[in-house]
Amino acid sequence: MSKQIKALKCPQCGSVKKQEIKEDHYVCNNCGTEYFLDNDDINVNIRHSYNDPGTSSLNPKARKIIFCVLGAIILVAFLQMFLGVFFSGKTKSGTGSSKAKEYHERFDSFVAYSTKDSPYPILLFKIIRSTYGERGADQYLMRFYDPIKNKVLNDEPMTDWKESYYLRSQLFSDGHIYICPDKSNRVYRVNQDRNTLEDMTTKFFGNLPELSSGIATLGFISEKQGDGFKIMSNDGKEYSYYPLARKIYPGYQELRAAREGLESLYPGAVETVHYVFSEKSNEYPEEKVQLIKYWYKNNPGFPVQHPYNYELKWRKVRMDPTGSGRYTGTYTYEKKLFAEPRFTRFIDLTPDRMFFDADIVYQDSANLYIKGLPNANPQGNPFVQKIDSKTGKVIWSYTPPVVKYSFDDHNFYGYRNGLVFNYYNYGSPGRVNKIVIIDNAGKVIKELDSDNLFDSK
Repeated sequence: MSKQIKALKCPQCGSVKKQEIKEDHYVCNNCGTEYFLDNDDINVNIRHSYNDPGTSSLNPKARKIIFCVLGAIILVAFLQMFLGVFFSGKTKSGTGSSKAKEYHERFDSFVAYSTKDSPYPILLFKIIRSTYGERGADQYLMRFYDPIKNKVLNDEPMTDWKESYYLRSQLFSDGHIYICPDKSNRVYRVNQDRNTLEDMTTKFFGNLPELSSGIATLGFISEKQGDGFKIMSNDGKEYSYYPLARKIYPGYQELRAAREGLESLYPGAVETVHYVFSEKSNEYPEEKVQLIKYWYKNNPGFPVQHPYNYELKWRKVRMDPTGSGRYTGTYTYEKKLFAEPRFTRFIDLTPDRMFFDADIVYQDSANLYIKGLPNANPQGNPFVQKIDSKTGKVIWSYTPPVVKYSFDDHNFYGYRNGLVFNYYNYGSPGRVNKIVIIDNAGKVIKELDSDNLFDSK
């Protein structure tokens, strides 16, 4: 029988496009249907195929390209995941916290003190924490830091602090360090055993009738005047308050009367030893600048009045034999360095030495540290020295190993075995900002880079 067929079409989709796979057997190029001719009945028989036409139509070259692209994508994703885990672990091991990349920290002031369990000091910083890329409010915290071990001992958030709250501290006669930030109305005590802060505001001032309206401003009285505070209440009244003695003085005259003369002393007054530099005298120009050691009678915690350098100079004091305060006729003068009777005696600790631009940077009952220039040249390099408080001899002298620098007069702190201080230079020939820890023998125990202490960026 004849097999002539015109325009043989796919019985499934009607397409005439086909491919002969063997005699009388065809595959539709459009839908993939396989069909064949039955010679006996001239029938077209269909064999359905359920293969994905998109896949079956891919040639081996295209399939290879697709597999390569998919493999590359998987490889990149794996590498990203691996490197992310690696660097994340490296960051955590180096800084102790993944937050190190989220903010940076700096400090604008610090305090140093001793602890009973260590021969080395602990440093207490006011930290300012700023977030990268954001303009939100800065955070403030007090950080207790072991500089020898490079270890943060404690962080205390100070949620109500501000940028302007520069640290001011004072060592009171009870042996505790108190902190009163500038422009604040709070006072804190440093717990040197636990490395924490204790808010003393309510304990010190809470029961005072004079401050019932509240505290507007609070700050230390000059260290020369003792363990006290200058206070302005919310109703605008000013007071001088000495919390260890529980004494409040509403005016200058009352305060002056409490700190002058022997009659104002209470039973149990003691003599304490102090040091001060004298000034050049116009009345006695032959007298040079002297390092004076003096004994002062006082009640610890009560008002005192130690001399400033500019106040202490040799002068002529007019004698009043009658004590009336009236001077008639002829009278005599007496050469005096101290006129106040609470200064019981004094000596020139270094009679054979000359001083230039000298000042006392730290003193206590056993230690004396000074700074000064080596000669009269005001452009000379200043030094820090430890002085033997009994003989006046120089125990050690320290000069920073840089060309140009200044000492920060607010940052000299004694600790049990030495001194902590700061020197800096913010101009040419190069910026430097260092904290130095030195022991009683003059050995530098540690030098810290203040600019990169908590943030290397």
